[in-house]
Amino acid sequence: MKSINVTVSNRGYIVLPASLRKEMNIKAGTKILLSREKNKIILHPVPSFTQKLTGLTVQSFGSSPDEIKAYIDEERKER
Repeated sequence: MKSINVTVSNRGYIVLPASLRKEMNIKAGTKILLSREKNKIILHPVPSFTQKLTGLTVQSFGSSPDEIKAYIDEERKER
């Protein structure tokens, strides 16, 4: 992989370049698992549970992660 130079802000933020986000399908709200190996920081995108369910339940609960999340949230309210 080609190295990409980024800068850490005074609050500890880094910005992932758009080309990398597109390549790895990282969108706003994507959870990232951060791990450390000696002097390296490794970031792993973590797919959401609702995104995993979307393909399995497209006919039952909704056709997008947002619709499925809304369905799950509504079910939780009833409990």
